[in-house]
Amino acid sequence: MTLYRYTTPGTRLTWSDVSEWVDAAHRIGRRQLSAARNRAYAAHAAALPRELIDRETHVPSLETALHFLKYGHPSLARPQRGHRADHPTTPVIMDLMNRLAVLKRQNQMGAEDNWTAMFGGSDAHSG
Repeated sequence: MTLYRYTTPGTRLTWSDVSEWVDAAHRIGRRQLSAARNRAYAAHAAALPRELIDRETHVPSLETALHFLKYGHPSLARPQRGHRADHPTTPVIMDLMNRLAVLKRQNQMGAEDNWTAMFGGSDAHSG
């Protein structure tokens, strides 16, 4: 398994998965209020790469990252309606929502498949 390391531009914060990205956002939030903190938030929001989101399988981490980008600190979260189209968080939010939808659909299908396997499906009654 390959371990990827990402860094928030302009900081020394690194992460390798979405959970660590969320932790790094919390670390930025604990910094003293300043313009530098706001820049770090903005850079961190835009630095969540698509390939990392596509590899993530931990639903709670994806949900937390999505919540941060939708409702978090104003420098981290997406802007108000009408100003989102060209904002760097817009594609990241879409990727997070799409990945969550795929994982939840897989979990639902997996539960159905387990039910069929456990009780033999339609073949159990054709005997």
